[in-house]
Amino acid sequence: MAQKPLSDQAETLSFSEKLVYGSSSDDFSDKQMTNAVAENLDVIEPPADLERAIAGKLSPWTLMVVIMELCERLAYYGASLMFSIYLQKILGRSKPQAVALNRVNQFMSYATTILGAIIADQWLGKFKTILIFAILYLIGLVLLTISSADFSVAGGFGLPGFCIAVFAFIGFGTGGIKSNVSAFMAEQIPSGYKPTKTPGVYEDSKLTVERGFRYFYWSINVGAFVGQMVCPQVAKNKSYALAFMIPAVVFFAGIVVFVAGSKKYVKKKPQGTVVLKVWKCMRYARRHKREGQKHWLDGSLGAVDQPWNDEFVIGLQRSLRACKVFLFYPLYWALYNNMSDNFINQGMTMRRPDWLSVDQLNVVNSLVLIIAIPLFDKFVFPLLRRLGFRMGPIARITTGFVIVVLGFVYVTILQKMIYTKGPYMDFTGPDVPEGATNDISVWLQIVPYAAVAISEIFSSVTGLEFAFSQAPAELKSVLTALYLFTNCGGALIGLILAIWGGDPQVMYVFAAETIVLGILTVVFYFCFRHYDDMIAEQEQFGN
Repeated sequence: MAQKPLSDQAETLSFSEKLVYGSSSDDFSDKQMTNAVAENLDVIEPPADLERAIAGKLSPWTLMVVIMELCERLAYYGASLMFSIYLQKILGRSKPQAVALNRVNQFMSYATTILGAIIADQWLGKFKTILIFAILYLIGLVLLTISSADFSVAGGFGLPGFCIAVFAFIGFGTGGIKSNVSAFMAEQIPSGYKPTKTPGVYEDSKLTVERGFRYFYWSINVGAFVGQMVCPQVAKNKSYALAFMIPAVVFFAGIVVFVAGSKKYVKKKPQGTVVLKVWKCMRYARRHKREGQKHWLDGSLGAVDQPWNDEFVIGLQRSLRACKVFLFYPLYWALYNNMSDNFINQGMTMRRPDWLSVDQLNVVNSLVLIIAIPLFDKFVFPLLRRLGFRMGPIARITTGFVIVVLGFVYVTILQKMIYTKGPYMDFTGPDVPEGATNDISVWLQIVPYAAVAISEIFSSVTGLEFAFSQAPAELKSVLTALYLFTNCGGALIGLILAIWGGDPQVMYVFAAETIVLGILTVVFYFCFRHYDDMIAEQEQFGN
């Protein structure tokens, strides 16, 4: 089927769609643009009187998506945080086995992101895909609750029920939701510039999207904080069955909120076989190389009677550049994922008060993010922009990598300090009792939890935003899924390293991960630092 020229396509768009997606000057006149400003609608091109751009407010239905994500993350972190101790104390697994099972959970949760993206982009759209996978997720939480009850554990269903609930239902549900929900949230923000009451000051959708992703990530950590505070205490003082029931109930409430906003959402229709379209575009470019072309995909520009236009080709070029950036993320996630198992195991060997469940120290990570994200959004990043200091995505990602490397230098030293303290040294002696601790305070773990949190503001949040901003409309879910899939790579690295998850080998695992990511951070910066200038130019021209 022949591709319509952009000018012909524009004629089929409604006025509101032209505002959001743009059009040729013939189809969208200066008079219409002026009227759009007068009606307080968004305009695409930077206005002539633009002096300063600011982030706009998030709409109520955008916030409904954020609330659903908050409930989902409360369910995920509230439940998964307990896995390590639950597997060891209730199901009788060893430390390395518990670490391995936990990393399989992380692997499944992110391996299925690409499946969720393909289903959304080709068949169901983001809203229906999120809803269907959320129902699967909820079934898994209910099954996990049942399998952790005393009668299930006593009857031998504890471990099989755990594996079915976590690896099948919760794993698939998490992946299907995560590959779509952040992009769906961002799609609720209209593109362009919106005038404010102050002359020359406009709300810029790019900054609003940036804000949206920061508060989306903030909601993740509010959910994680509540789940990590409540669930382990319920497990410690009541039962694991009741503790796992709480995430199920909260997530059900989140699904209700999400569905309640259905009529207000912007629901973009699935674009069909976008993967096949990408393949055809790449194959065409290979067969139609031109002399002096800057990018190997330039051969597909200006193609006639093909199912893509030049805008799609340029977006695909940006997407491929983003994929190169994402190749450096798996080891970052490998270090990050230590919080859910190896950090907990480390804390179990340290002196702590009786009221504290050691897995609850994860709340430090969430609490730092809850406080820091609004501070960075309201003060730090706006101040940097006013001073003319623009931190592009590559600079922000590099900063995050550096912070987490420094945090793990501390973790490695802390592990060495634990082994030099008595009475059990490195816990390899013949008379080491179960639950043995050395004479060193667990509060020393606050520093690495906080360091990982700050690194997330720069690396993790930016990765989500980068995936969304660089992809053409048809590939936003797929590129977001590819970014999230890097966490699957991190889980796979952790799964391999779980062999050495016991004492004292874990100290060398920490050291090796730190050194390798430190080297890769330097390589990353020098390979991609020029991308920041390219992205600044892209934003300047609104492409």
